[in-house]
Amino acid sequence: MEAIIHAKQLKEQVGALQGIFAKKETIPVLGKIKIDANQNGAFVMTATDLDISLIIEQEVDILESGSICLSGKKLGEITAGLPNEPVHLKLDKSGERVEFQAGRFKSKLSGTNSDQFPEIPRVSSEAVKLPASVFYEGLRRTIFAVTEDNKRFTINGILLILDDSGLKMVSTDGARLCCFQTATSLTNQNINCLIPIKAARELKNLLAGEIRINQKAQVKIKKGSHIEFEIANKQMTAREVTGNFPNWEMVIPKTFEYFAEIKGGELKDALTRVGVMADDAHRRIEFVFSQNKLLLKSESAETGNSAEEIGCTFQKLNNTGNDSKDISDGWKIAFNTKYLMDFLALQSAKQSEQRVIWKFGTNVSQSLMSFEGEERLFSYVLVPLK
Repeated sequence: MEAIIHAKQLKEQVGALQGIFAKKETIPVLGKIKIDANQNGAFVMTATDLDISLIIEQEVDILESGSICLSGKKLGEITAGLPNEPVHLKLDKSGERVEFQAGRFKSKLSGTNSDQFPEIPRVSSEAVKLPASVFYEGLRRTIFAVTEDNKRFTINGILLILDDSGLKMVSTDGARLCCFQTATSLTNQNINCLIPIKAARELKNLLAGEIRINQKAQVKIKKGSHIEFEIANKQMTAREVTGNFPNWEMVIPKTFEYFAEIKGGELKDALTRVGVMADDAHRRIEFVFSQNKLLLKSESAETGNSAEEIGCTFQKLNNTGNDSKDISDGWKIAFNTKYLMDFLALQSAKQSEQRVIWKFGTNVSQSLMSFEGEERLFSYVLVPLK
């Protein structure tokens, strides 16, 4: 094997594969990246942990075809520091080491026979195409609410639904639920699957990189025994999370008693300050809503307390009789500040004036949050603290 590839190309390929290969090498070959230099000019790099696989293909100058498996970690460390010049890779006569040369830099890295590398599963079904920017936005707005609890494996991923009505992406950790949905032009094929959290994180990174290069990029999605995602010259295959996702539509509240509007930037700043004194266990902040203001309070037996008042529009829906007394006396509810900050982090600095629309039932039932003008695009369901 012998090839010449520019350092930038090599860094990008190896960098994209860093999150894929197994970090704990229970099976040594799973900690490696397979390199294939083909006679047709295709330079292919592959990594897998058996649950997720990523194949990246580039056209480079192939001087001699061949393949080898190299340590993913060491390959990442070598390529990260390469000078911005063409890199000459050559497999030595023993077939066990690859020499890297870029400018005055030289390095030799030992490898293993590529025959040991597992075969990557491929999906042969028809692909559904989506704008990469739409899929990225769905991942961005749902990925942070996926549970990390391995015992609750049916919610260890993001639910992806593609049908005639468009795209839906849902995640939950039991205390909150994110729902992103948008109408988009699709084929007649429907897809309903659970994307594992590790695959979702890597897809988000790949999509972000591709969108920077091409705003009109698309992602092709196939479902068979695995789920396959194709983004430009990258193909990711993931083993689907098994089991039934909870009935998320039943979790989203349909009726409400109270309604609030708050500037997102002001709420975020107040939460940041008041949250310093929130207790470590539940990060509890109490909200006291009145007609034109919101009081945020936190208290910790060990450290002290904080409070701040900000402007807020708050009203009881379907007001009758003396119901307004509930508002004038202050309506109280409490939440975990981290969960609220996760939601507000979705806003960019330019959107700080955008209002948060917040709807409540009782002070012990789920509340529904969204951003002004995005009520049909994204919903955030949050369970209050007792």
